[in-house]
Parts: sequence; C-alpha cells; structure tokens
Amino acid sequence: MKRIKSNSNLLLLIMLTLLLGGCGGNGSTNNAPFLIVVAAPTDALLEGNPAGINLPVSITRTDDHSEPLTLTVETTDQLLSANFDTNDLTPDNDNTTLNISLAIADLPIQPHSKSIDIIASDGTLSTTLTVAIPTVPTSAPDIYLLVGQSNMIGFSGDGTKQALPGGADEPNPRIKQLNVSKNDQFEIFTTFDDFISESKNAVAPIIVQAEDPLHIPLDESNTSGKDLDYIGLGLSFAKAALPNTTAEIILVPAAWSGTAFCDNEGGPIGQWNAQPTTDDSLGNNWMFERAITRTDMTINETGGVLRGILWHQGESDANENCSVSYGANMESLAQEFRLRITTDARGGDLRRSDANIPFIVGSMSKGVDDRDDLSVFSADKLVIDAVHRNIALQVPHAGFSNHDDLVPANGFPCGNTTCIHFGPQALREMGSRYYQALLDAASNSDL
Repeated sequence: MKRIKSNSNLLLLIMLTLLLGGCGGNGSTNNAPFLIVVAAPTDALLEGNPAGINLPVSITRTDDHSEPLTLTVETTDQLLSANFDTNDLTPDNDNTTLNISLAIADLPIQPHSKSIDIIASDGTLSTTLTVAIPTVPTSAPDIYLLVGQSNMIGFSGDGTKQALPGGADEPNPRIKQLNVSKNDQFEIFTTFDDFISESKNAVAPIIVQAEDPLHIPLDESNTSGKDLDYIGLGLSFAKAALPNTTAEIILVPAAWSGTAFCDNEGGPIGQWNAQPTTDDSLGNNWMFERAITRTDMTINETGGVLRGILWHQGESDANENCSVSYGANMESLAQEFRLRITTDARGGDLRRSDANIPFIVGSMSKGVDDRDDLSVFSADKLVIDAVHRNIALQVPHAGFSNHDDLVPANGFPCGNTTCIHFGPQALREMGSRYYQALLDAASNSDL
C-alpha cells in the first residue's frame, strides 16, 4: 500500500473527476466523531496532464470533537501522487485542498476508474473515505522505433503490397510515420553530419499517414501514395497495437539493408555500434546516431511517448570476426537507446538503461525454397541466434519474437531475392508477434 502525506513531492499535476464524494462515501468508516466531505470536480483524471486539479476536502465534526486531525491518502497505484495544502486540521480550520496527479503508464491505458482512500485520524479514532476516480489516457501519440536491416525494411517482393481499401496493408488514419528520406549513401547520407542532420533525415510534411514501404518518403511529387509495392512488418505491428490505445501511433523507420555492428567490406557506410569501440572488426555509430536523430525529431514534433524499440538484424554480423561480440553490442544498443533518446512526456526518469521501454528482437529466417535452404544455421549464425533467443536474460524489458515456423512449408513464401527475406504473409504475422512480445516484455520486471 502506497501512503502519501501532505509533504510528498508531486510527480505530475492532473485533472480528475470524483465519482463518489461527501460524508462517509463508499468504504468509509463512521465510528469516529468526524466525517470526511469531498467535493466532486467536473473533469476526469487525465494521465500525464501537468495542469492538475484541486479537490476541496473538509471535516464535519460531531459530539463536540475538538482534537487535531491528520489527513493522509492511501492508494495501491504507484503512478498516483497526492498532496494536501495542509493535512493538519483543527476545529478552527477543517478545510484543505487535495491535489492528485497520474504519471503516464508503461503501456497505453484505456479509460477506467481508479481508487484512493482519504483517511482522517486524531491518533486514536479514524475514518476513511474511498473515492473512485474516472481516469482517461494521455492523448500523446505512441512512438515506436524500427531499426535493423532488410527484414525490418521489408523485402517482401514486388507486387506483394495490398494497400487498397480492405487490403491487408491498407493504411489506417490513426497510424502515422516520420516521413523519412530514402536510404541513399551516394547523394543523401554521404557523411556523418548527414546521418545526424534533421533536414537530411526527413522530408516535408514531417509526419504523414503510415504507408508501406515505410522507409520510402511521401513527398510533394508522390502525394497520391507510394508507388513501390512491397511491405515490412511495421504497419502490421501498429495495427496489432491499435486496439489497446486511444492515441495515434507513430512509427519511426530507421533500418538500412545490410547494416551491422561489423564493418563489412562492401557494406553500407553506417554501422550500429552505440559507443566507440577499439575492435577493428566493428564499425562506426552512424546508424545508431541516425536512429536517435529520427526518434528525437518525432518526439519533438508530436509530443509523443516512446513506447518501444523493434530490432530485426543479425545476418550481417554472422561471421567469425563479429559474432562473438554480438551479445555485448546488443546489450549496449538497447541501453544506449533508452539513455540517449530525448526525454518525452513520461519524464527524465525513463532515460535509464533499464527503463521499461521494451526492446524486441526477432529470429532470422529459416526458409527453404528452390533458391536456397536456410534451415541449418552456420556456427556464427547460431551465436547470433542464441543472443536473440536469450535477449530477455541479458537486457531488462527485452523480448524475443519467434518466426521459425514462417517458412514456405507452412504457407509462408520467402521474400525478394532469397529466403533470407521473409515474404508478405510472414511479415504481417511477424508484426503481430512483435507486438505480443512487446506486451510480455513491458510486463516483465525481472531479468
């Protein structure tokens, strides 16, 4: 039971509506010669609203009771905070004001009712008033960062997008995205400064309705939709999350095909290392810094809340030079994202390496078709695979999305060029599985 006294520090100030008020409300005890009276305000408790609301509280005494009284508040909700103007009352001053606030939860909430107990005591006798408070969620959008290599982008194959009305990949007006620039290391992203430049990372309008492929911009010359017709897992992930939130969802596409922690010959010029390294096999931190830039832009533009980070990568690190360090690199990546991304409406306390910002990784393809057979991983790929499967043991609030069964033999064709890429049916299913893994990771407080 959380006990909040008058000198408690407020986390946030919020607005609320009181359902039950007045003398001896629901759950009250009336054997004491004094009763608690609470006036009912007109607004609901708004999650994360810093404005707050003042709730008038007074004492009605009987039998000439004249002892000083002390008021306290008890609640089992760790996100609720309360503060009296004064909690020491006397017959000459039996009136005070209670301010109640609600911090933003780890996962989006639905409208519901919360309960607090207001307790008045003279040291011997006491009375309690239980108050039910209608609560509504923050309107701040839910932001999800999408990072990794080609399967996070989605190489589902040409002509696999079904974006027409009623189609599996139809856009939803409540699902938006950062309107990112295309991955181009010859004209757009040629230097480190380009990777961290806001003007290089997105095009106007900055926030648009999300449409596959997410990593291709919707610009002034392409206002009627995106002509490219392949998909990734991001949109299906957002659709899976949509019923559990009243806010908009904003996706931040930040993946790049072929990227790695490893500095592979002939690979992209940017790598995913979260911190400088002395390992000659590993590369730079340009992709990490670009993802930070894009997420910061989205938070600053929308006022949204970072709800999770989705990672799909591994094939480009599955070599003898880099597989051995993959686990440490993944741990550092998850921690540094949580530390480095700009503070959002949940507050600076969430910028900790162990913060409840789920970090979800997915298994690599084991597909088999007439082009290739990926059912048996190499020794180095098995090292990467083990890191993915055990990520929750290494990183707090991390989770694993298993896609081993999403293969042609089970009706899930491979994607473009090779079975290293998942096909459209698999990617749609992967989005749903990533979301379930995120829910599980957010609810898991243990390593």
